[in-house]
Amino acid sequence: MVKLGLYEKIIIPVVIVLILAGVYAVFFFWGEEGGLQLAPKDKTGIDVTGMVAGTEVGTGWSTKENPGEAVKEALGMALEGKVDKTPDFAIIFANAGSDLKSILAKSRELLGKDAKIYGGTSSNRAVMTDKGFVNVDVNKTGAMTGKRGLAVMTVSSDDIVFGVGSANYKNYTSAQDMAKAAITDAISSAGKTPGELPKIVLVTPTRLIEEECLEGIEEVVSDNAVVIGGTAGGPPRGVIGKDDVYEEGISLAVIYTNLSVGWTFEGGFDVKAPETGIVTKAENQTIIEIDGRPAIDVYDEWLKGEIVKLQREFGEERLIRDLLTLHPLYRKYTGPNGKEYNLFSHPWPKDMNLVDKSIMTSTKIKQGERIYLSHGTWEILLNRIGNLPKNAKANGGFTDKKPIFGIGYVCNGVMGAIPEAEREKMPILLNYANDYAPFIAPFTSGEQGHFSGIGNKHGNLLTSFIVIG
Repeated sequence: MVKLGLYEKIIIPVVIVLILAGVYAVFFFWGEEGGLQLAPKDKTGIDVTGMVAGTEVGTGWSTKENPGEAVKEALGMALEGKVDKTPDFAIIFANAGSDLKSILAKSRELLGKDAKIYGGTSSNRAVMTDKGFVNVDVNKTGAMTGKRGLAVMTVSSDDIVFGVGSANYKNYTSAQDMAKAAITDAISSAGKTPGELPKIVLVTPTRLIEEECLEGIEEVVSDNAVVIGGTAGGPPRGVIGKDDVYEEGISLAVIYTNLSVGWTFEGGFDVKAPETGIVTKAENQTIIEIDGRPAIDVYDEWLKGEIVKLQREFGEERLIRDLLTLHPLYRKYTGPNGKEYNLFSHPWPKDMNLVDKSIMTSTKIKQGERIYLSHGTWEILLNRIGNLPKNAKANGGFTDKKPIFGIGYVCNGVMGAIPEAEREKMPILLNYANDYAPFIAPFTSGEQGHFSGIGNKHGNLLTSFIVIG
């Protein structure tokens, strides 16, 4: 018998572990194209046409600059191999600055007069589907990079009824009235009555009217209705309605189904910081004072002087915004069951020279409300995005069922906080958690979502996801 020395006793087990790890990687992580991938989950019950339980779903994308050609390419991809070439419902998101009127006209031509269309603008940087991250950047090259980005989802279903509604803000005296008209139109479009509560309301408003839009929707369907959505990305921004597009307005869709539906509306920030205060003076989307003192002074103290330091040393707005993106303010809400929800707001100095010491947000925080400081990192935000489908399924009570499709909304600020080289991981992580079912997700300039027992709220730096399974 050969007696092993100390070196052999150490090195042989290490070699065995490395060999086993390599075998595991080959079988579980190496995809058909030879590239390193996350291990695919079992796809039993999902055939190549995308037909599951009477529902047929497809997604497509394009970076063609000509809007007609882009629509043709994206819809062709979404409908490839599908039995029904005239889907019931289509979601369309184009990056900010796209020719929405031409996109809608071509979509209507190809989909037919009966297709129900909902959508709007995504960020001027990107849009996303299960097929990948569509990067809008003229300085890069790649299969999914171009000067324009378009993403679509098509759905034909025996088990889901869709309705769509939209409205132009210019035609109404208030955003509430506009939203009431749009949700009423959507319910009628689905062949339902206002008394029949939809499983989900998808909403895309334009900026500065989000809270009022939610109030108008709740007047029709109550605060028990689950509203999930995101503010049209930009600038410039707009919404795609069933018959027209609007620079200021709202587009929404209602979903009625007996299939399992799950959803989540959440942030990705650490809320253990002790810093908190009462807003003692505010106006619209401006916080003027916290605890009776200039708002920026209080916020800077909470951040150990980092705001003033950045302004004095660099004077760059971008650096200050980046800092505050990872240290947003938030409000707490407690549901009737005792569950606590956090609603985040993206703050930035009204005056980057810090002469005016007010803080701007993209939400309307009222005088008398208590606000708190949070902290985050891009790694946490990326992982949070990857967990969205899992959390949505858990909330819907069907973790053991496979999704048929998903719809997400991701804050543009969250995407911007993630390093550019890491952003393409978002659809990879979402696919893994979503069992590789089709999904679409724009990058939005504000997010709307539901807190159970409380109602629907508008916030920033949030993410949401809906799964139907």
